[in-house]
Amino acid sequence: MTNRERFLKLMRGEAVDRAPFFPCFGPWPATLERWRREGLAANADYAEVVGFDGDLRHCAPINGFLCPPMEQRVLEEGDETCIIVDSFGVTQRVRKDGGSMPEFLSFLVSDREGWEQVRARLDPNAPGRLPPPAAWRAYCESNAARTDPSYAGDLPIGFFGGPRQLFGCEGLAYALHDDPALVEGVLETLCDLWVDVFPRAIREAPVDFFFIWEDMCFKTGPLISPAMFRRYLLPRYQRFTEALRGAGVDIIMVDSDGDPRALLDLWIEGGVTCLFPWETQMGLDIQEVRRAYPTLQMIGGVDKSRLAFGREAIDAELEKIPFMLERGRYLPAVDHFVPPDVSWDNYRYFCERLRDLIDRYPPA
Repeated sequence: MTNRERFLKLMRGEAVDRAPFFPCFGPWPATLERWRREGLAANADYAEVVGFDGDLRHCAPINGFLCPPMEQRVLEEGDETCIIVDSFGVTQRVRKDGGSMPEFLSFLVSDREGWEQVRARLDPNAPGRLPPPAAWRAYCESNAARTDPSYAGDLPIGFFGGPRQLFGCEGLAYALHDDPALVEGVLETLCDLWVDVFPRAIREAPVDFFFIWEDMCFKTGPLISPAMFRRYLLPRYQRFTEALRGAGVDIIMVDSDGDPRALLDLWIEGGVTCLFPWETQMGLDIQEVRRAYPTLQMIGGVDKSRLAFGREAIDAELEKIPFMLERGRYLPAVDHFVPPDVSWDNYRYFCERLRDLIDRYPPA
């Protein structure tokens, strides 16, 4: 059975020998540097060394946002950081070693005038949405022979994530209050774009799931209220997921950090079938979520911070995994990128124990 076949059967609740063993979240750059100091060979792939089956992170080359992208440039450079403008037009201060999240300084849209300047880059028929014809044909051929899952979407394809990438989190919050018609226009433009571009491309290069990027929750709950979700986001979710299903995609994932439980019913009503990464440091219990939502597809839920505290802490954190594995539709993984306080020895032990549990507890 290929990794792709095993993944699809697991997520669809079909009979399968076990869950795939995938590196859904890898290490931060500083973590990888530490591991190389502690014995991981300089030219070795950590994922191969610990024995992962394959990978979940094969994304179709479809541009579903600004086209053409904004010009990337460096505005200021220091010893440890630099100020850049990225392909989304976001001005940010970044660490050269990639050791932390950036500091966001300004965004592309702050008012209606800024939005009107951006709209032309969201034309579904803009050249460059797909690679050049020869490269796209080559991708379609390789994709047809895939043995790992492939997907479309990712950052910033999301009905909160996309506008946030244009306005910034604070700017979007003000816009929702001060100019809701502007937000409605942005959401409708994005929905028109995604309903057009993605199903058309997916029919040529089928994918196994769609990845919607939101990151719209904090440790205490969502960044917008359920009422605002229902008003602004839900109609677009329903329209978009219907278009995806029409193109043959039946696994639709949302990526949101923090505690997403207050929005879970709305995402399901909107056609979403899977949620990840289920961060647990704030006390969230994925077993409770599974009991309440027995058919929800889930990925993650292993507290990455516990990996730093040694084998006993890792064993304790993994005690919940057999329950999750036996109930199916669950892909076990850490709940975000592995931080640099996790040693190479601890990470290898975690992977050994997790693979053992995957083998011992197939879906019932």
